[in-house]
Amino acid sequence: MEPIVCVLVTGVGGRSVGHQILTALKVAKTQYRIVATDASDFSFGLYIADARYVVPSASDPGYLPAIIEIVRREKVQVVLPGTQAELQLLAAHTRELDEEGCRLIASAPEVVDLCLNKGKLYEWLSANGYGVPRSAGPAAWKELAAAAGFPLVGKPTEDSGGSKGVALLADEEEVEQFLHDSARSRTDVVFQEYVGSAESEYTVGVIIDKNGRVVDSIVMHRNLVGLSLGVKRVIDGRVYALSTGYSQGFIETHPAIAEACETVAVAIGIRGPANIQLRLDGEAVKIFEIHPRFSGTTSIRAECGFNEPDVLIKNYLFGESQGRIAYQRDVAAIRAFQTVIVPRSDMQAVERMGGAQ
Repeated sequence: MEPIVCVLVTGVGGRSVGHQILTALKVAKTQYRIVATDASDFSFGLYIADARYVVPSASDPGYLPAIIEIVRREKVQVVLPGTQAELQLLAAHTRELDEEGCRLIASAPEVVDLCLNKGKLYEWLSANGYGVPRSAGPAAWKELAAAAGFPLVGKPTEDSGGSKGVALLADEEEVEQFLHDSARSRTDVVFQEYVGSAESEYTVGVIIDKNGRVVDSIVMHRNLVGLSLGVKRVIDGRVYALSTGYSQGFIETHPAIAEACETVAVAIGIRGPANIQLRLDGEAVKIFEIHPRFSGTTSIRAECGFNEPDVLIKNYLFGESQGRIAYQRDVAAIRAFQTVIVPRSDMQAVERMGGAQ
């Protein structure tokens, strides 16, 4: 029998990436002991894990010491970050985890920072010949509008996971208001042309092993309905739509998209998981997000046989080399909420680490 691996999954609130990772581990054939953390005791994933802790937020000085203490106490062998803030912080402190005999499955800090800054990411993609929507900073949005026309898509350059803060801007007045609101909140923004349509959006998972080799990829053709639909507007008689971070749709075979995403993931230096968001503009692949982390669709992929956390843990800890994965295709992934009923005494018993409230 294989030894049980102890895994720490962070940020495990309902609908979170961390919760998706945790669910994927629970459906894996490998037996894992799962330790879960979150900044709130009102967190779904805490109560389906084997051990649970409330920790400070990633911006708190007490966060990293709390994680290190949990790693020591629980003899954690691998950490899987479930939020972007935790990913950035832990990637910058990989050495401290290594010293505890614990592996962090994540790309290098410079790769994480590049991917999570949309302005820098668009510049890198354009400079390296990859398809990307035409983009511009606040000083050049009028030139972009003149070239691409309205609507424009306005985004924070950072911390816009799940399409947070993303807007569909129909005219100059709306752009000016978006800029005004962004300045008030001290948020850096970028603008880009609206490409393709709601029917041409895809989310793609790519697995890169610890040595930089592509393992495989999985393509979901997104269906922007229900909770997957963020903004929908009719402008000059045409329907425009933006997605949320809550994906559902069809697992498809699409060699051109898969190849484009695998190629860019290797070129940008990904190690571990990557999630790439794109639209087809005609036949052209236009990438607008590269997340150097697990995805909000991780559990969907795992239920189709494409279990990213399981594959990568075996690679990072034991050096196992996985070939292309025989997962289900031509299936629809349809999502719904889940509920867990927790005695209040169980919530009150969750240990708080590092000064967490």
